[in-house]
Amino acid sequence: MNPNVRILEVMEYLMAAGSEPVKQVDIARDLGIAPATVNRIIKTLSDRGYLFRTTQKYCICNFRLTRNVPMSEEYLAILNSLMNGITEEYQVSMEAVVAAGFDFIWHARTELPNATVAIRAKAGFRRSIFELDAMSRLYLSRFDWEEVSYKFFTGGFFTASVERRTLKPEEARSLIEGAAQDHFQCDFDGNHVGVRRFATIIEDAEGKPLHLLSMAEAATPVLDRDEHISEARRILSNARIVLQKQILKEAGREAGSMHPAQTG
Repeated sequence: MNPNVRILEVMEYLMAAGSEPVKQVDIARDLGIAPATVNRIIKTLSDRGYLFRTTQKYCICNFRLTRNVPMSEEYLAILNSLMNGITEEYQVSMEAVVAAGFDFIWHARTELPNATVAIRAKAGFRRSIFELDAMSRLYLSRFDWEEVSYKFFTGGFFTASVERRTLKPEEARSLIEGAAQDHFQCDFDGNHVGVRRFATIIEDAEGKPLHLLSMAEAATPVLDRDEHISEARRILSNARIVLQKQILKEAGREAGSMHPAQTG
């Protein structure tokens, strides 16, 4: 196992315990890591002040380890499998995109070896949310206009099309609020670099935006526009159902661990 993974597993174990003291032997047993390795990790964390060790050889966590976008290893495995499966079956590039401040960051993207248009948004690509495309409209629509106005300069939104026209605040509001009643948006005619996107939004167990999931392809002519959009909606809707089920499953598991059943 990668040494870095062992360190993370120990830290995650300690975080899960919260303020409850845990024994090194229990960490080693539960994680399947050699006691000597656990001892080295615990000593380093203790020397750096990230945990306290008692005379009874208990460890008490003194740090917080959280994900700003809470996607577990299990969730990411399902997400990656879904994205690769859709790419293989439908020959579209799939993208998982997260919001960070005023920007979107591409967390992952599948490749199309024979793509007819270059999609420069690879994993790690960063782009402004002010570009009011399908993903921006969906994301921003999950907040009321008062909150959008507080967090964003409402005169800074612009279209994703070729002209990249600056939108008046009332135009931006209309587009954003128009996306609020759905989980699907698209820019069928493509953006300024000829990429067409269909997008859905994935929400956490509390209904807050977790990430966007999009299909990207060349904005080439199709025989039946409505059928093409309907098929994209169906594909993304099915993917969303799978991902939302996993999110609720993990939330239920976490709630169960926080409130164990009482036994008499």
